[in-house]
Amino acid sequence: MLGALPAAAQRDEDIRRLIVEDSLARFSGYCPCPYSYDRGEQCAEKSVYSRRTDPYLYCYPADVHWRDVQAYRERMGIPYQRR
Repeated sequence: MLGALPAAAQRDEDIRRLIVEDSLARFSGYCPCPYSYDRGEQCAEKSVYSRRTDPYLYCYPADVHWRDVQAYRERMGIPYQRR
């Protein structure tokens, strides 16, 4: 999903959302994020994110470091545009 629309993802906020979506798509277990559901119940504190057992799991755009955004731009060939 990360490569779906890289040209359209010009803003840092858009790239952060794409990185979160990719992180969740790669996750193979249950309850990745506090807002996820498992067997009809919200995961909350039992989520992998809440237990911080996977440092590469992003659940929120605010979790994505600016270096990750910069690396994504470089990988996808997206220049930074000031607005």
